[in-house]
Amino acid sequence: MPEAFHIEEDDLIQYALGTLKDTQLSTLTAHVSMCNTCRAELGRIQVELASYSTVLPMTELPGGARERFLSRLESGAVTESKFVQARNQSRLYILSKSFQHWLETPMPLRILSGALAAALLFVVYDDLSHIHEIRQLLPEIKRFEKDTGELTELKQFLQGNHAQQVSLREKPLLTKSPEGHALYSATSGKLVFTASNIATPPLGKAYELWLLPATGGKPIPAGMFTPDLQGNAAVIFPDLPPNVQAGGFGVTVEDAAGSPAPTSPIILSGN
Repeated sequence: MPEAFHIEEDDLIQYALGTLKDTQLSTLTAHVSMCNTCRAELGRIQVELASYSTVLPMTELPGGARERFLSRLESGAVTESKFVQARNQSRLYILSKSFQHWLETPMPLRILSGALAAALLFVVYDDLSHIHEIRQLLPEIKRFEKDTGELTELKQFLQGNHAQQVSLREKPLLTKSPEGHALYSATSGKLVFTASNIATPPLGKAYELWLLPATGGKPIPAGMFTPDLQGNAAVIFPDLPPNVQAGGFGVTVEDAAGSPAPTSPIILSGN
């Protein structure tokens, strides 16, 4: 309660005499404990009452006065003090009472429950959206991991010390003649072949690369290829068995589906 609102003197006198009702007494006690002005005024009244009690002679009450006073207190006929009346009429007091009554109804609990449910639904929706986005990115992530692994493997192969490099040229050697270069590792069976100045094969045909074993065995197919418009082509990591020493490589023209054995003539060869 702010100090700007003070208890009237009549109420303080009743407070000092102890004639207030319990509800009024608790309200005034709370105010006096916080208001320096009212507390000082109450002290002055208590001193004056004490002084009156020492100088005034004791007189008997009129007959029936005590009984009428007690009956009035018990019947509740004593009107509220001006302080309590003013408090009950203040907007702040009415608003606080209305808010307290509203909190005691089920409505606040329903509002809070609805707000909590809405917040929970928002969190769940946000999590599901992120999960959907992550699932959409999974194919891209897997493709990136695959490409990265292949590039790493190719880099390790090109930088290795066990690869055998072979150059293939047309015979007899002509200006801008077709040629090929093979980088081969017998230990791992991995091969990288590049060709340049290669003519476009006939319709339905393609070039086939052959590995010629050093032991003189049957030629091993090492991949099909067709050149681009500039005559360039490449075969990277064909399916070859490991631990086969190469005596050389050759290129022939075969059906586009491939051939189990090379068909003459051999276009390019090298050892």
